[in-house]
Amino acid sequence: MTQIILVALIVVFCAAYWLQKLAPATLVPFWRTLAGLLRNTQHLTGLRARAERLATPGGLRTGCGSCKNCNSSKGGGCH
Repeated sequence: MTQIILVALIVVFCAAYWLQKLAPATLVPFWRTLAGLLRNTQHLTGLRARAERLATPGGLRTGCGSCKNCNSSKGGGCH
């Protein structure tokens, strides 16, 4: 019984990881709920900050939006 629960948890965590990588907008409600639950506690501040970042549309950056060196005035870019 314990092995089934452990394997099920590993499968769920792996699925959530790949879902976050492939379709991050589908997990926004989860992150928003988690951030709301952790907002009233003083524990797990790192997890709360990450959940708040992933719960906002600005936290879901892909492509050039996540690059810090994109500057069109210098003629540079991420690519």
